[in-house]
Amino acid sequence: KAFADPAPDGARAGAASPAADDHDALLRRLRELGELHQAGILTDEEFTTAKQAVLRRM
Repeated sequence: KAFADPAPDGARAGAASPAADDHDALLRRLRELGELHQAGILTDEEFTTAKQAVLRRM
């Protein structure tokens, strides 16, 4: 039901750019986490947990 009419009043007309920005920010975060993991700053467990949290937001 929530998907039937997502923006009846046009309120989300400019939402594509913020959504793209959010997606780009999440991708940057994934890259950053990968770099921290490769550098040995994050353990395997910390990296996996943080990565899963980011992926859930995508």
